[in-house]
Amino acid sequence: MLSRTKVKTKNLIALLALISLVYTLNLNQTISDFVGKTNSSNTGIVRGGNENESVAHPGVWANLLSPRSTLSDNTSDASGMDATNIHTTRSHPCQRICTTRLNKIYYADAPAGLSDRKVILRDLSQLAGFLCAEVIMPPPKEHLSADHNFGKPISDEIEWSDFINITFIQDGSPAIKSAKTLEEGIQITSWSNVPAFKLSGPKHKDWLHVVSTEGKVIDDFIEIQKFSFQQPHNATIGFVWEIHKKWYPSDLWLRRLPVLDPEVKESAIHEYRKRMRPLLATYHGLHPKNKKIGCVYTNQTSIPSQLAMMQKRLMKRIVRYSPNNTIFGLLHLRRGDAINDCDTSVETIRRYLNCSLNKTELLGRNITMLMTTDEDDLQYRQSIMALIEDYPHVSILDADQIVRTVVKEAAENGIISKALDNNYYIFEVESIMRDWGNTFFKFHLVRRRSTCRKCIKLFLILGSVIEK
Repeated sequence: MLSRTKVKTKNLIALLALISLVYTLNLNQTISDFVGKTNSSNTGIVRGGNENESVAHPGVWANLLSPRSTLSDNTSDASGMDATNIHTTRSHPCQRICTTRLNKIYYADAPAGLSDRKVILRDLSQLAGFLCAEVIMPPPKEHLSADHNFGKPISDEIEWSDFINITFIQDGSPAIKSAKTLEEGIQITSWSNVPAFKLSGPKHKDWLHVVSTEGKVIDDFIEIQKFSFQQPHNATIGFVWEIHKKWYPSDLWLRRLPVLDPEVKESAIHEYRKRMRPLLATYHGLHPKNKKIGCVYTNQTSIPSQLAMMQKRLMKRIVRYSPNNTIFGLLHLRRGDAINDCDTSVETIRRYLNCSLNKTELLGRNITMLMTTDEDDLQYRQSIMALIEDYPHVSILDADQIVRTVVKEAAENGIISKALDNNYYIFEVESIMRDWGNTFFKFHLVRRRSTCRKCIKLFLILGSVIEK
């Protein structure tokens, strides 16, 4: 069994830290640019500048970086990809076809928010699709910060499949596997150990075991790629690739994934074409000006069925609490880490609403605002809601409270597991209101770091909506 752990290089890490900062500053612009330019064709391939390259933009990938990700209440602006309920099961011409997926890719890091973990899971799943592997992650209890759940760790009953549904396009199988399903001879010694995996028994004595640390990943990728393309189609010897910490400040993102060495390509068992390399969101977040080139291996735009059911229950509850013939919209006020970047004081929001709602009474329709905010101060929340009293044609609902009630009732009535009554799951149920592609909501009044306009003229926006 081969085993290798990388050492730290100070100059490289300093450079990568700077790149990580650039990523944080540029991702929001990348989100809008990418979504605006994405080709919605379902052909699977859009030709790039080089005739030997391909840009994979099937409908399943249309929300690679969705605008709704910029509305996360639980994580920084530099992460998050959410999506709508679209599913595709056919292969695309750029894909490498895998006959087996015995290989494992593992990632471990300090706890963080769910949106951050989703970015990493989606890119790991893309890499796994290309390398004929499956993804193993520490369970959500180990990888999600208690800070975003009122200081309490979530239950160990919860799996990643409760929050996210990623499947391989080739065969529809799940890309993320629970560590509980590991076969005999592959063990996790501890989620925090480096290495975390222990390979034992005659079945795994010849497996390749690579451990990447301190953001030094690219050389290990080259080795893993070489090994993967030389595996027999009926392989019984695989690899375990562990990546520990420093996902964003990693040398994997300094350039596009390296191509397979020509000499290796000549002797490779699997056909290799450079357009097979996967589309990775983190790379394009760091390099927003580069062409969005890569192949799509995973369905990333469907949500777990139970979560979809809960969102449907939420929407029914909102309609029940609202006037007839109303126009629904979102009022999102980010406080927390953005409080010094975008003024959301009561007096500022008073002026913001006064300008945004000006003349909307002339539309002849009720307007219902759904308020979401990360502010826990009850007096602040009540003060914001009281501002609507100046507008007889406008109603406001505390959406955060409604979704908490819907989830709590479902847990108490046995509709969902009681373990799912936590802030992370509540946030995911509520995400349907942050989906800018959801036609149920006709406007979004958003005040946060990346979206802090002084006024949004709803009379003009809603006037055109009513005419349609």
